[in-house]
Amino acid sequence: MEPRASRSMLGHFDPSHNAIIISRILDQPRAPAPVVALEYVMFHEMLHLRYPVDHVALRRRVHTREFGRRRKNSHN
Repeated sequence: MEPRASRSMLGHFDPSHNAIIISRILDQPRAPAPVVALEYVMFHEMLHLRYPVDHVALRRRVHTREFGRRRKNSHN
């Protein structure tokens, strides 16, 4: 059996409280590049404020095309 890839949620936007929640994993001294990681997580979660979840029929899109374009263009 293959080992499963490890995945940690570094942050999320909570629309019911209108708040961005950051994982405590970024507080750990061994966290890789904590400032850069925190900046990216904050940017990513702030995009969720600007581009909320899209519901079409029974489909739920968290990362819409507009979300993806804005995230991609931020690296320029």
